[in-house]
Amino acid sequence: MPLAIGIAVMLLAGLTLLPALLALSAPLMFPGNREGRADPADGLWGRVAARAVHRPGLTLGAGALIFAALALAAFGYRTAGLSRSTTAPAGSDAAAGNALVTEYFPQSAVSPADLILRYAVPVWQSPGPLTTAEASLRSSGLLSTLAGPLDPNGAPLSPGVYAAVHTELGNPRGLPLAAPANILIPRDVYNAYRATAQYVSADGRTVRFAAELRAGDQQSTAAMNATPAVRAAVAAAARRSGATANGVAGQAVSLYDVSSVAGSDMVRISPVAVLAIAVLLGLVLRSLVAPLYLVVSIVASYLAALGGTTLLVIDLGGQDGLIFVLPFLMFVFLLALGEDYNILVMTRIREEARSLPLREAVVRAVGRTGPAVTSAGLILAGTFGVYALAGGGAMGGQLQSIGLGLALGILLDTFVVRTLLVPSAVVLLGRSNWWPSRLSRPRQPTAPAVLARASPG
Repeated sequence: MPLAIGIAVMLLAGLTLLPALLALSAPLMFPGNREGRADPADGLWGRVAARAVHRPGLTLGAGALIFAALALAAFGYRTAGLSRSTTAPAGSDAAAGNALVTEYFPQSAVSPADLILRYAVPVWQSPGPLTTAEASLRSSGLLSTLAGPLDPNGAPLSPGVYAAVHTELGNPRGLPLAAPANILIPRDVYNAYRATAQYVSADGRTVRFAAELRAGDQQSTAAMNATPAVRAAVAAAARRSGATANGVAGQAVSLYDVSSVAGSDMVRISPVAVLAIAVLLGLVLRSLVAPLYLVVSIVASYLAALGGTTLLVIDLGGQDGLIFVLPFLMFVFLLALGEDYNILVMTRIREEARSLPLREAVVRAVGRTGPAVTSAGLILAGTFGVYALAGGGAMGGQLQSIGLGLALGILLDTFVVRTLLVPSAVVLLGRSNWWPSRLSRPRQPTAPAVLARASPG
């Protein structure tokens, strides 16, 4: 919502305030702008477009092959964990504290994987299922440490002792730190029972096991990828111990679920967004043909950029994967950018095609819009490139991959798709681009040409 409001405000300013300011300051801002200057189509992008449309089939075919090869690399995309997100700066108090925790405490003490089981009756009335569940979890081979109601603080409790102590002391929640003088329970047993409050709910039916995964800490990619196996192990423990429900919580499983939902959302959102863009392009260009390949060009640009980022970051850079939000960010930016540049270039081609042969119209349109498109693309790519070059701190690796992916996609769209491939496609399709509008019909000869053919000379 904040982004949508910001865009609406910018649109309002662009349609009202900016034109007024330009009208007032134009003589000062553009003192050399006079009629009779050289045709902008003679500039760099006019010459580039002339070469591209001279052999449009070769240009379009070569570009399609390159984009297809990059898009194939996108099949290697995989999501990474957030292992760098908790790395404190060297020499800070947080770094010193993390070092002490790593040296003297298990990883599960800081950020455990929580394995949850729900039973029909309180476990202190029937603690036998706790033994079964714990044995099943340990036998899975997925856990390096496991703490639970029968081993809450390193001092194990047998099921019988656990039930007996509950009968005498009641719910462990609220017990004082030190055992009262009138209680004859050994101190280590009292402390262990008191510690079970963090593993058993107040009603005694929901049980939590805190585990450290052999795959790695909770922020690692390996721990995230182990989520399906851990869930299967917990489900097996639930079946064997008679639990009515089960689940897994923690940072790794949360990231796994967020990544999975983000991926499924992309599958649902992408077709709707692409269809909306195609409809808008059709209305602006008054064509049913041009929006088809323009939308294909946007999707191809996105897939090529994602594949190129995957190739650079994972295959060549050796990282475990990419942050889950990157494909969505790239899709949003490249879809919006591609639509803007398509409208800018194609509307100008349409205007020029009213009075010029299509090939000349394309050259002149690209020559006049090329500087605006490429300068805007360079500015935007440079903005995101800052993250790729200088991304550091808490999420350095993730910011670098985001910056690299967005900058690469913007550059591909700016310098290849809009200025080379789309103009080549326009020339190949000819006036069919504008079907079914009037512009798709063959050009009628101008009045001077008709008179020239009719004159005897």
